[in-house]
Amino acid sequence: MASGESQKHLLSLIRNFASEKSQEELRVSDLKKRLLELENDLNVANANLDGAKRSREMAEQELRGSQVQLSMIDASIQAQEVLITHPF
Repeated sequence: MASGESQKHLLSLIRNFASEKSQEELRVSDLKKRLLELENDLNVANANLDGAKRSREMAEQELRGSQVQLSMIDASIQAQEVLITHPF
C-alpha cells in the first residue's frame, strides 16, 4: 500500500508541477504581450512628442517673424511721427 501511496503522491507532484509550469508560461506570455503594448504606447507617445516639438518650432518661428514685423511697423510709426511733428 505504501508503494501505491508513493505513486499517487508522485503523480500528484508531477501534475502540480505541470500545472504551475503552465501557469508560469501563461504569465510570461501575458507579460510579453504587455511589454509589446507598452513599447507601442511609447512609440506613439514619442511620435506625438516629435509632432509637438515641430509645432512649437513653427510657432516660435512665426512669433519671431511677427516680432520683426512689429519692430518694422514701430520704426515706421516713429518715423512718421517725426515727420508730422517736425515738417521740413
